[in-house]
Amino acid sequence: MDRTKIHPLILFSLLINAIAMGMFAFENYKENNIGYTVTFIILCLFLIVLTGYGLVRNNKINRISK
Repeated sequence: MDRTKIHPLILFSLLINAIAMGMFAFENYKENNIGYTVTFIILCLFLIVLTGYGLVRNNKINRISK
């Protein structure tokens, strides 16, 4: 069964969302809302990891198909 690539626009939107989560974390850190800060940092890191995984997966699929 063929593996499908993750569309680049989805990866781009994950990156934009990760940046937004990082900005929300910084905003809440300035307001001393530690609970929200930790939550948004975890979401930011999770989205960055998903973006990295998507890029690695797409590169691996490109190498195999050549």
